[in-house]
Amino acid sequence: MDNIAIIGGTGFSDDKTKPEQIKTDYGYASVSTAEIGGKEVYLIARHQNLEPPHLVNYRANIQAAKMLGVRAIYSISAAGRLAREVLPGHLIVVDDVDWDDLRRETTFAEQGLLLHVSMNKPFHPELRKILTSAYDTVCEELKELYHDSKNLQCGFHEGTYFNIQGPAFTTPAREARLRETVINPKVIGQTLVPEVHLAKEMSIPYAALAMCVDHSNYPGAPSVTHIGVMEVVTKTAKAARLVIEEAIKNTDLDELSQYNVFDDSLHSDQVNINTLRKSGRNNLAEIIQKELESRR
Repeated sequence: MDNIAIIGGTGFSDDKTKPEQIKTDYGYASVSTAEIGGKEVYLIARHQNLEPPHLVNYRANIQAAKMLGVRAIYSISAAGRLAREVLPGHLIVVDDVDWDDLRRETTFAEQGLLLHVSMNKPFHPELRKILTSAYDTVCEELKELYHDSKNLQCGFHEGTYFNIQGPAFTTPAREARLRETVINPKVIGQTLVPEVHLAKEMSIPYAALAMCVDHSNYPGAPSVTHIGVMEVVTKTAKAARLVIEEAIKNTDLDELSQYNVFDDSLHSDQVNINTLRKSGRNNLAEIIQKELESRR
């Protein structure tokens, strides 16, 4: 088993195994396996039971990945257009994320465990480079995939993903503000926060490929509808899969920098294993205890 995981849904379900329910401290995570890019990888369903983005059990998903020994995560996320140059059908390697007013569980830190994780580089630089190179390799295949699509175009970008609470789409006024205030804004979506934070807290290299599936509220563009989005998602997900397959084919975990974020975020004086166990965080306690013991 190659310890690589994909978090997503549409476009990666055709050839997966029957999902296994992994019991975590936060509930169950649905995990399948599939051969992608010539390797057997884990598929973690972000929306296990049609949960809207603000109700996704992000902590269960990431803890399941950690428990399975995952050493790299590729995340696939549908998003809307924020920038002039980004159009439906385009793919975006996310290099930063911004958000506001989210009401979600964003951390594994709690009573008995104090974590202060640096988010200076939220997305693993080497995994991002692999995704960029993968797009270049399959670019001609993507053009062929889109050749009969009237409303989709082939394109690639790197930039910031702005995360809103959801499940409703946002307003024209808000997006106008974001285009003026967010650094290098490319797309707007609902599912990367807190996923990227949690992966960093668990010291798992993580990269995100966003699919632009609608114009959102870009001035002069067609209004977004859920039905329209789902029609575009199906084909754009096929494009994302081509990129992810190529990326996984070229992901060598032995050469990938496996940074230990715990070195900077976890201090033995700021952990109480007994408190974690008493609160039902047995898996988290085991992960943290293993890390502390490795330092001896």
